[in-house]
Amino acid sequence: MAIVCARCRKPYVRADRCRGFVDRLLRRAYVYPYECQVCRRRFHVMQWGFRPTDAPADLNHSRSRPVQIHAVLVEERGERDGTITDLSAAGCAVETMPPLLEHAILGIRLNALDDNPPIVVEAAIVRSSLGSRAELEFLRVAKAEEERLNQFILNLWIDGTQIARSSGR
Repeated sequence: MAIVCARCRKPYVRADRCRGFVDRLLRRAYVYPYECQVCRRRFHVMQWGFRPTDAPADLNHSRSRPVQIHAVLVEERGERDGTITDLSAAGCAVETMPPLLEHAILGIRLNALDDNPPIVVEAAIVRSSLGSRAELEFLRVAKAEEERLNQFILNLWIDGTQIARSSGR
């Protein structure tokens, strides 16, 4: 069953943590909290016999690292080049012209490692935009691509930006 947000009708939702007594009580009736990643609306869904995994509690997931990485931004109107200036497993900051519109959903191809194919983010949303700089949150990344992205970010934290970009680890 595909869950979509009742407000914006987008399929980019994820399980949320239980917050308080009401959520714990609803959980006993197979009603679980979800949050829309686009409009941030929190809602509950009844799912008999199914228990979604809880939302990740790892706050380091969103710690960013300064980088200078070429990226191709894929929009409905076509593709354009950009430069990623901050990168985390949850999103990135990108500089591109003309400016991106807030709440736009787009795909990203990160040319993170010179000798490997680009890391593909299937869907990201523009959370804020000021001039040529925009803050993006990743909405959907394929499991294999997420593993590659996490490994690349780990290399950035361990080795530093230039070493991680030049090595194929």
